[in-house]
Amino acid sequence: MASSQEPWLMLRLLLVLVFAVHKTTAFGEVMRAPQVEQQEGQRQRHKNAYATMMYMGTPRDYEFYVAIRVLLRSLARLQVDADLVVIASQDVPLRWVHTM
Repeated sequence: MASSQEPWLMLRLLLVLVFAVHKTTAFGEVMRAPQVEQQEGQRQRHKNAYATMMYMGTPRDYEFYVAIRVLLRSLARLQVDADLVVIASQDVPLRWVHTM
């Protein structure tokens, strides 16, 4: 009896997951982008982005910081058609964050 209900249970679980993914995706942001651009003025939004994380707690924190700066400068010089994003944890020195 349990094996006959198993496919229905899996189907229900799959439907719940699909619904959850649909509700949490950035689809709405992409669809609202023209409205947001008008509100923000000159700020340009791109379809794609280069993103990196900056955090502390490794023996090579400074080298990681320098590598992120090199990455961002290289992408800026290449004039890539994408947003450049740095996600910094709270323990990163403010001086490093402001440099970005």
